Amino acid sequence: MTSNPTATLDAGTLKRPVLLQTAIVTGGAGGIGQAISRRLAAEGYAVVVADLDKEAADRTAAALPDVGWAEHRGFAGNLADGDTNKELAAVAAETGPVGVVVNAVGISPKRNGDKIRFFELSDEEWNTVMAVNVAAPFFLVREVYGHMPTDGSASIVNLLSITAKTGTGGGPDAGFGPFLPSSVVYGASKAALQNLTASLAHELADLKIRVNGVAPGFVQTPMMGDVPQDARLLGQVPMKRFATPEEIADAVAFLTGNQSTYITGISLDVNGGFLTC
Repeated sequence: MTSNPTATLDAGTLKRPVLLQTAIVTGGAGGIGQAISRRLAAEGYAVVVADLDKEAADRTAAALPDVGWAEHRGFAGNLADGDTNKELAAVAAETGPVGVVVNAVGISPKRNGDKIRFFELSDEEWNTVMAVNVAAPFFLVREVYGHMPTDGSASIVNLLSITAKTGTGGGPDAGFGPFLPSSVVYGASKAALQNLTASLAHELADLKIRVNGVAPGFVQTPMMGDVPQDARLLGQVPMKRFATPEEIADAVAFLTGNQSTYITGISLDVNGGFLTC
């Protein structure tokens, strides 16, 4: 179901009321970002796929379902830069009001699929992860909120992580959980983004712009491609598998849709029961 229907379109199989709005998905050419972009296009949004890789952004945008009233667009640039986000917001607003922003951009550096220990992290690695995972979402919200409707239809979703609550665990030989391949800087960045999500929800409430987070556990994406799905890892998950990117997109669609109009400032956990263990 789309956010705030005002017009009826017939775009292939799309035969339902939709609001003529754009959606921005940062990290939109990544594994989760592509699934979210497809889902929002299916909901009738004209999607701007923002990514560092121009060819991947354009290719992802070109493959999205046709909405019939506007073209999907790719956008490339350094999303950890304020001016880049100002340009991104303006590009999206050229097509229509920005009804949805999904900050799916994120990096989690590893070495051959293994955790980088805290004492191995360089200044550059720390600063880069914080810039991409925290500063980039903040810069985009700062630049785009003025292009968003204030009628209650606008929604921002930040991609968080289970590590924001659990931390990232011990070393490779630790005898205690959680067993996670992510480095401390990744967990710290996602905890900061979770706090930022709550704070922005409060600040934007008077404009009727909702801000929420989706916090995945393990998801089968290229970011996790080198991490073995061994018994120790999956033993933490009652459902005994990684999530699919489409399952994360489902959670995003819920938080941007009509069934969550009184929900703001939350972190929706999508982790197969990990945190209940």
